[in-house]
Amino acid sequence: MNSDLHLPFPEWVPKEIVAGYRDKGVEGLFHWQHEILNAATETNENVIYAAPTSAGKSLVAELLALYAALHEKKSFFVLPYVAVAKEKLHQLQKIWRRIDLQVAGFMGHQSAERNDWMCAVCTIEKANSLVNRMITEDTVEDLGVIVLDELHMVNEGSRGTTYEFFIAKVLFLREHNSAARIVAMSATLSNTSKIETWLGSSVYQTNFRPVDLIETIAIENDLCDINGDNKIRELPNEFRSFAQDYDRMLGWTVEALCSGNLCLVFCSSKAEVEKVAVEIARIIAGLLPTKSELKSVIDRSALTELKTEMERIGPIDPLLVKTLPRGIGFHHAGLTAEERECLENFFRRGIIRLLVATSTLSSGVNLPANKVIIRAQTRGPTAINSMTYKQMAGRAGRMGHANKVGGTLSSTCIQLDRVFKSAP
Repeated sequence: MNSDLHLPFPEWVPKEIVAGYRDKGVEGLFHWQHEILNAATETNENVIYAAPTSAGKSLVAELLALYAALHEKKSFFVLPYVAVAKEKLHQLQKIWRRIDLQVAGFMGHQSAERNDWMCAVCTIEKANSLVNRMITEDTVEDLGVIVLDELHMVNEGSRGTTYEFFIAKVLFLREHNSAARIVAMSATLSNTSKIETWLGSSVYQTNFRPVDLIETIAIENDLCDINGDNKIRELPNEFRSFAQDYDRMLGWTVEALCSGNLCLVFCSSKAEVEKVAVEIARIIAGLLPTKSELKSVIDRSALTELKTEMERIGPIDPLLVKTLPRGIGFHHAGLTAEERECLENFFRRGIIRLLVATSTLSSGVNLPANKVIIRAQTRGPTAINSMTYKQMAGRAGRMGHANKVGGTLSSTCIQLDRVFKSAP
């Protein structure tokens, strides 16, 4: 792991806020964060930056929103999904309440009734409505910062169009003397020159990553470097003979679990997600009597707690009934929001040791893992591109969640040259 935390928080950050971040394990700033904050607090220009997952992008945006609040200006945090917006809302409320600053949520069916908030956490649709309301009420001048998380979402189909229209509206307001500025960030940005021209500001880019990430590709029984040129090691014989394991993805996943890793597996479809989860649960059940490593990480009492919590939500999916006792879960749009949130929480706690998911989870809630295993398509409607791949890989070894190297492993069915060349 890199250790580049050398700089204190800026002097204008209240000590109560500093204490709140320290409670989260954030002791100070990386050099690149300090550089952006210094420049951004000297002007009111738009701020655009790209940094790897876990490099600390959100902290920069949170502090710039705080800077606006301390100067009596409101801010928006615009996030792509309700689940991740809820997560951000709870995080900010926990810290900002220390200095009596109100953070309100606008997402799904949730909207704040009062108007004394200094920060609104919202989905893009709600953010658009809020800006329209502020225009109608002639209160746009109260707005200081609009944070756009996951700027690459402008490339995502119909929602991307909504993002684009929203940004155009904010840029129009800026041209007409609004003080509001855009703070946009992403782990994956392409066409930076076009973005700079559009938003009228330079894109700051850093490759710094506080937790090292090792990317590999599994070519059947051989684990190779990401280019597939050099063999690193072989899959042990005991993990080579599982049924229906045509690309050895099951074998590599089970080996990772037996080594004590917290794992995320990405698959192309809901059907494949369920099939993989059930098959790995079956394999784990057979290995438990002889694998002390598995016995030590599967917490049966906590899994009973998980079952009780899932039953409180409603009837448990029959396939989850098969997988959860083995510490295996799955995550896709076929589950209810409450079910997904419950599974996410137990994965964060390390009770669920393996979560099999569709690619949409990669840009959703913060679910860090020691190892990410990717089996996805490079053709058709569920094909991944370079942006999606980076989002998936970024789940491995996130800062504050893993004190060792994070790893990704891609199965042979991924043609990585096609992925890396594909435009996001």
